[in-house]
Amino acid sequence: MLPLDKLQEKLQEVIQVFPWYKNLPGVHQPNVSLQDLPLMSAEILEAHYYNKAPDPALAVYRTSGTSSGARKSIFYSEEDDQSYVEIKTRLFGQLIAGSGCTKALADMGTGHAASTALDIFKQLGLEGRAIPFELPVEEHIEQLLSFQPDLLYTMPSILDHIVHAAADPRAFGIRRIILVGEVATPQWQQNMARLFGLQESHITDTYGSIEMGTMAYYSHEAGRYLLADGIYAEGIGADELGLELEPLGADERILAVTSFVRRELPALRFVTYDVVRDLRAITVDGMERQSFQSIVKRVGKELKHGEKISLYDIEQAVYRHVQDAIVRVHVRENALRVHIRSKSPLDEAIPAIRRDIRESIPEIGLMIQNRLLDDIEVTAVGQDEPPQRTQVKNKKLYYGSAVIPPEPEEFSTGFLSTIGNTPLVKLSRLFPGSEITVYGKLELLNPGGSAKDRPALRMLQEAWKEGRIGRGSVIIESSSGNMAISLAMICRCLELRFISVIDPRTTEANLKIMQALGAQISYVSEPDPVTGEFLPARLHRVEELLGAIPGSYWPNQYANINNYLAHYHTTMKEIAEQLHRVDYLFCSVSTCGTIRGLAEYVRDHKLATRIVAVDAEGSAIFGGNQEKRRFPGLGAGIVPPFCGPDLADHIIHVSDWEMVESCRALAQKEGILAGPSSGGVLAAVRRMEPQLPPGAVCAGIIHDKGERYLDTVYSDTWVKSQFGRLPGE
Repeated sequence: MLPLDKLQEKLQEVIQVFPWYKNLPGVHQPNVSLQDLPLMSAEILEAHYYNKAPDPALAVYRTSGTSSGARKSIFYSEEDDQSYVEIKTRLFGQLIAGSGCTKALADMGTGHAASTALDIFKQLGLEGRAIPFELPVEEHIEQLLSFQPDLLYTMPSILDHIVHAAADPRAFGIRRIILVGEVATPQWQQNMARLFGLQESHITDTYGSIEMGTMAYYSHEAGRYLLADGIYAEGIGADELGLELEPLGADERILAVTSFVRRELPALRFVTYDVVRDLRAITVDGMERQSFQSIVKRVGKELKHGEKISLYDIEQAVYRHVQDAIVRVHVRENALRVHIRSKSPLDEAIPAIRRDIRESIPEIGLMIQNRLLDDIEVTAVGQDEPPQRTQVKNKKLYYGSAVIPPEPEEFSTGFLSTIGNTPLVKLSRLFPGSEITVYGKLELLNPGGSAKDRPALRMLQEAWKEGRIGRGSVIIESSSGNMAISLAMICRCLELRFISVIDPRTTEANLKIMQALGAQISYVSEPDPVTGEFLPARLHRVEELLGAIPGSYWPNQYANINNYLAHYHTTMKEIAEQLHRVDYLFCSVSTCGTIRGLAEYVRDHKLATRIVAVDAEGSAIFGGNQEKRRFPGLGAGIVPPFCGPDLADHIIHVSDWEMVESCRALAQKEGILAGPSSGGVLAAVRRMEPQLPPGAVCAGIIHDKGERYLDTVYSDTWVKSQFGRLPGE
């Protein structure tokens, strides 16, 4: 309960600084309670605060637009700034206590958090640096590698893009991560902790706004967000604000806060427009603390995309080009999509609208340009289509809940439910009389014929949960074979359209399978002129298609963490349960998704298994010389984002000939018809066998079916034309 004398003191301060406040309804009641006072809504602040004449004695921070078209101005006095820094310094000090941190780096957009970060680091006795958001993502990575900060202070959206562009996030040497900005879900934080080699408690999400400063932080001990010093919270309903929203959950409320340290803002019952779950007091270290379980979503006209952007900014950009437009904005999981319905042609207008929306907040535009933020998606909606299937009563905004919505039953029933749980078989006839035992994990028995079924399913499943795709969406991926086949199969089950970008190394058999499953083919005939490799050329084609097809989605198997998480949560877990002991695990590499998932599981579960990476001669993955490779699916012309120095305990390069020889031996001795990457794995086992201790238990990933290589690996004519001999000759 808020003490009455403390409230009265704060009320008098607000009236003194903002004389207009005393004329608001409810202010002059005797012995006024907090609930008697007006909610400090965006409408009141627009009328009396955001557009007021600046005072030269105050610091001014400008953010997204208002209904008048002007930028919002938020004012801080020297006292406010001092309180802001003191609160964050105490909090940061608590979060890094005992960690040994000596160097800290701020990597974020603009605003108050960015401008005060170095002051906070200095007060904590840390050597501090800040990376300007204007730099491209490669520069961020370079500075992280050279500075090696112990503490990283950043936004979830920026961290996402750094991780996707970095070869190995663990190479930065980071010990603690403090987040600010968009919502960081527990699942997202778990994945980031794994990528950086940290404990989950070493990543902390802080919650605040440019108006109020830090309002709460996530306590791993309590398992909840705790309100910061000087903040008192209330939960209010949408009806109290006059918002037309779909009903909130039974334990969900819009958060309003009162600050007892903020002076140059009427900080009584400030409406955050953030929906929180389970707002209540708990006991922490013998003291009562206000807390909430999670941040569910944001409502109102102000959105978050790296920096704040308002509905007014978006509408202004649209109506500059299309006067009869109906605009709907959809927000889900920090992704921003603008849907436009118009009788006018939109093909030429949409690129200009997208550009103007980016430029309405220059900082957002620069972060998109430098690949620190996802682009804002702008799409045309047909005259007879609803802007969103799950329409909310709000006239202009659609909000996706952070709660995972129900999935299509196809993910868990029918054909797709057969993905995974593949058998592990002993390969005794292939290694007769050996002092080691070798098992093969038969990933070729997945319904799509390869291990790629697992990541293909998870990538689309997670994209569906996030609202990025739905029935009728267009999926685009660069793949020479197995991933394309898996995606084509799954897209057919989910009523999605699929376009596969391929090159001349795609086998005729794979091409026919893709087409039989309804895939459209985009053929890249010439390699990248700079590298001489087809992969960069294929990725360039993917970018062209994404720009040309509104609403299309690229799973990006090369950098999507769900690629390796599929193998973390299923493949390696199955192997550990099936064998109980694995001394050496052999895995072929291409995107490095499979081996990354296996290695992370082994590390996290403290298994004694040693990981052996099997690469192709002529592959660039582990720093080899790029040369012609005959088979897709083993090796790559680039170093994939999932690769890193900690990926494997041993690395073995195998030749195309060894792949052919081992594939044929596997077929003739074990009756298993597998593809060349599986042959490479078995060749690597054979190569390492003399070095392995007697009794060693080995397992290898038998990646895909051999029927797809009948015209190559298993064709005597083809093998003789390529190598001048046949196995055994």
